[in-house]
Amino acid sequence: MQNKFLILSFIILFYTFPFFANAQEFFKGVTEPVNEAIISAPVDGTIKEILVKEGDWVNRDDPLIRLYRREQELEVALRYKLWKSKVSLEAAKIKEQNIFELYQASKKLYEKSHSVSKEELTRLKIQYNQSQLNHIELEIREEQERIQYEIAKEQLSKRVLCSPIDAVVIKVFYHKGERCKANQQLIKLVNPKSCFFNCNIEERYATTLCQGKKVNLKIQSGKIPQQKTGEIVFVAPVVDAASGLMKIKAIFDNSNLTIRPGVSGQLMIK
Repeated sequence: MQNKFLILSFIILFYTFPFFANAQEFFKGVTEPVNEAIISAPVDGTIKEILVKEGDWVNRDDPLIRLYRREQELEVALRYKLWKSKVSLEAAKIKEQNIFELYQASKKLYEKSHSVSKEELTRLKIQYNQSQLNHIELEIREEQERIQYEIAKEQLSKRVLCSPIDAVVIKVFYHKGERCKANQQLIKLVNPKSCFFNCNIEERYATTLCQGKKVNLKIQSGKIPQQKTGEIVFVAPVVDAASGLMKIKAIFDNSNLTIRPGVSGQLMIK
């Protein structure tokens, strides 16, 4: 009887060993989009146009919102004209050249026949030096006007808010004609085509994971969970003292949009 029991135990162990050898551990976690953005204005203003609506797909650098900017447009036009106006600078160049030629001619006369007094020559020399300084000053002023023009253009560009990523508009917080403050949320964007899976696991299981390792994920998608292959992109270097768990982050492709970021899932470790 004892021999039969031993034989039966051996048979059970023999057939169940592969099951235990290949047993998997499942760790719950949540998904989130890799790329998302909250769009806000860098300046106060009144919304002139909202160029998108919720659900629209936008590409990087597409305009989303325009604020009223007539004042800034006029400032840009004024600064451009001041910068491009060369009247004072050209007059200074001509004056400098004329005084230089007069000084050179007077210097030759002084050296040849002394028909020009030394005082007159000195006066012309001083005038020439002053004209040189005036010319330099006007060149510096022209550069300042160019910089002021660039600043005005930058202020104008802040009145058009563009998308920093390829994404879907999921929330528009304001309406046309409303006043908004700087740094207030105006539009939320999400790109669901690439997602993170975040979970916390025990340290004894995390030792088998490293950056770049492929892992199997089971993500909730309607009634039927989706199988996804993820790649570890982050393994916490420390263990949370309170829970004894480590944070793991894996990235997975969601180009077919079968997963809605924010749903839960499981990470499987053998």
